[in-house]
Amino acid sequence: MKITCINGSARNNGSCAYLIDSFISGVANRDVKIAKYCVGDADLHFCKGCKKCYIDGNCVLNDDVQKIIKDIISSDIVVIASPSYWADVPGQLKVLFDRTTPYGDTNPNRVLLAQNRIKGIAIAVRAGVREQENELILNAIEHYYGHMGIDTVKRISITETDNLTDLLDRHKDEIKQIEELGMALSQSQS
Repeated sequence: MKITCINGSARNNGSCAYLIDSFISGVANRDVKIAKYCVGDADLHFCKGCKKCYIDGNCVLNDDVQKIIKDIISSDIVVIASPSYWADVPGQLKVLFDRTTPYGDTNPNRVLLAQNRIKGIAIAVRAGVREQENELILNAIEHYYGHMGIDTVKRISITETDNLTDLLDRHKDEIKQIEELGMALSQSQS
């Protein structure tokens, strides 16, 4: 079994990173291979919009996208946790979404395809109290999953979290839920 986790934040030590680590800690099975990325640490270049990927299924740019996408499409489970930047996913995560156009179902010439259906988990974290804004983020992740052949099995919204201290103080139940989700999904895939 393989799990790919993507921290959609520019920071690798904040709330999204903590939630991904909580999911991973729930995965008790040592036979699980885990790939973990933080978009803020990845080498991601903006899509040029050249559409050459529609000719041969390959992107003209050479960066971390190819490695990340290979992990995504060979996974059984994909987890994306995203903070809210103006009620949307951060630019770095959007760049990753844009750059995987060569591998999505809108590209008739894509060369990399998932061999099996993949389960996806979408997590949104924001400082404010309005759930509606997290829904936009969760919808963006789910939309991405749909084009990548990933079935969303869980959407988790966490509000009133401006920093890691807020998460730890206010959302113990959600953290536990995410850890238990990692345990349940890893056991169901064994």
